[in-house]
Amino acid sequence: MKTVSFLGSPRKKGNTAMLLDSVIKGMESAGSTGGEYIYLNEKNIRPCQGCNSCKKEGAAGCVQKDDMQGIYPLIAKSDLIILATPIYWWSVTAQMKLLIDRIYGMDFTCGRKKVALLMTYEGELPNSGPETTEALFREICDYIKADAAAVMGVCTGKVQVKDNQKALDDAFELGRRLAGG
Repeated sequence: MKTVSFLGSPRKKGNTAMLLDSVIKGMESAGSTGGEYIYLNEKNIRPCQGCNSCKKEGAAGCVQKDDMQGIYPLIAKSDLIILATPIYWWSVTAQMKLLIDRIYGMDFTCGRKKVALLMTYEGELPNSGPETTEALFREICDYIKADAAAVMGVCTGKVQVKDNQKALDDAFELGRRLAGG
């Protein structure tokens, strides 16, 4: 299974990264070969300009020339897309939102993809941030005709992911399931 994972946190080794790493380890334990890992904070992704050039007949994607030009082929050839983001202000981070907005420019008629969402958040449940973000995720999957393969959220307000063995174990098992193991 070809996978591309996107880390939307500005913290390269933070809670969300730890959660994503555990999912990837679970996938690898089930025979998946890892795939591509994109740290969005290091990418130059410009905001969507709403020009709809990408939707015109014969268009070859977005007209903006930035790091998305290298990301589009990774998404196109993947079977599974993993979006990993902390919740900021009841939604995905700015880094993740730039990616999501620019995915609009892709043609998803080449086959059904699976998409997984990993979230970390500070406030204990009930907390509308994870709920709002999951609703956004499901709407996006519907729009691009992708399968919402998994959603996992972990509260980090009292216990960091690195110290939360249950969260790490659950993420590992999620990775095994996503890989078909």
